[in-house]
Amino acid sequence: MSSSKAIKPKRDDTPFGKWESMPERAPSVEREEGPLVARILAMIGLFLVVLGSLAMAAPYWQRATVIPPAAGFFFATLGAGLLLFHCFVEREFQFRRLYGFLGIAMLLSGVILRLVAFRATTENWFLLVGLPCMFVGLVICIAVARNETEAGFREIILNLVGALGGLMILFAMARGVWIRDYLAVEGVLLLMLGLLFVGTYIGMQDTASDRGYKAALGLGGVGVLGLVLGIVFSLIPANSVATLVPWENFFVPAGLILVGMSILFIAIALCVCVDWPIVVLTRRDLAAYFFSPVAYLVFMGQVIFAWGMFYFFLQNLRGRGGLFEPIIINYIVSIIPVFVMMFFVPALTMRLLSEEKRSGTLEVLLTAPVNEISVVLGKFIASWIFYMLLWVPWWCFLISLRYYGREEFDYRPILSFTVAQVFISAGFMSMGLFCSSLTNNQIIAAVFTFVGMMAHLAIFFIGDSFATPGSAITEVITYVNFVDLWIESLRGTLAPRFLVFHASVTIFFLFATVKVLEARKWS
Repeated sequence: MSSSKAIKPKRDDTPFGKWESMPERAPSVEREEGPLVARILAMIGLFLVVLGSLAMAAPYWQRATVIPPAAGFFFATLGAGLLLFHCFVEREFQFRRLYGFLGIAMLLSGVILRLVAFRATTENWFLLVGLPCMFVGLVICIAVARNETEAGFREIILNLVGALGGLMILFAMARGVWIRDYLAVEGVLLLMLGLLFVGTYIGMQDTASDRGYKAALGLGGVGVLGLVLGIVFSLIPANSVATLVPWENFFVPAGLILVGMSILFIAIALCVCVDWPIVVLTRRDLAAYFFSPVAYLVFMGQVIFAWGMFYFFLQNLRGRGGLFEPIIINYIVSIIPVFVMMFFVPALTMRLLSEEKRSGTLEVLLTAPVNEISVVLGKFIASWIFYMLLWVPWWCFLISLRYYGREEFDYRPILSFTVAQVFISAGFMSMGLFCSSLTNNQIIAAVFTFVGMMAHLAIFFIGDSFATPGSAITEVITYVNFVDLWIESLRGTLAPRFLVFHASVTIFFLFATVKVLEARKWS
């Protein structure tokens, strides 16, 4: 038998015969694309800020400039807005740190200007420069804390904001008790700005932290203290030995401002610390306004409109060489504010229930441990609060009138008008909420609300044209329409019987809205 030949492996002569794959490696790092458009706008904004600042500073240097100071202020404001937009969308570490240190520097600059303002010659610096500087610094700090990933730096910014807010509130309340006109000019601005600072500190705390809860308790305690001081000092007779206030007539305007701001502090503290279903739903819907562009458009429109009305009011005041008290009636009473409010109310109420029905979240909401009454009241109170906030710019312009005019005027019609507006707006908001519950289309809900307000306004024109003074129909129309109530309250006359109809309208529409939601169970 012959021997077998050895078996040799076949030779592989192909081009890739000895190819071996490379060892596996970690995937490449993917970098997020930067906000190119925002950075371009930031460069434009920086140029506008520098250009506007030079134009405003040129008259102080006795230099001629092509751009007038008013246009320079406009350019600087527009540029600051572009920079703030970039601050909110930028997430790069270098930009975050740059904006963070800029915000801290602006806050500290405002503090320094307030300390310098104790000298009589530099008293106006804080109002003209310091307060706007601190407000812009707060907005920058909010943007930085929103995008910050390092917990330590974020905590430093929030602690600084919270501490400054608390100090501003305590300083304004203490100084307002001892100095006669302080709360009517700078004090109320400091109280509102301090509330924004403290509210930022509370709202930006982590859910696992109890610092926001403790800060809210402190804010409520300060509110209780201010409420007690405002009431007690207002009730003490003038020139009394027992009084601690070195001047008389504390209630107008200092006590009125102190009591009003203290009630606001207490209300905010209750909203944060109390977990009642109505409070939680109110907090949810009120926050939803600020997450929607509609709220900012409405608020911006109200600020611009209030500025226009204040400008014409000043022209009227200068043209006549003075007006008789109450001068506030010449500032607000006009058919134009009535029509503007008739557009704002549908814009604020059209999405309250119609959007919930359209998106299907209403069924999810009603499966929670809440009933229809809590849902309706929560949405109503949220829209009601936001509507009343729209009137804050009107009163801020009156503060500037008191500051620049250097003369006192009657503040009491503001109190009576605010009380009347509380009842009138409650009726409007409840009607808008009811119209929103009838359909899942926001536009239809807004049209229904607007038609209802037009019908309400038509009552005033009918009474003004056809009613006979002193007749029964005139009295009925006076009780029903809201324009006459505006006029009477701004004259300082406010009878509780004029508020009964508007309170009844509020209760009726809220009851009807609850029944509309309950009817879903019957279908």
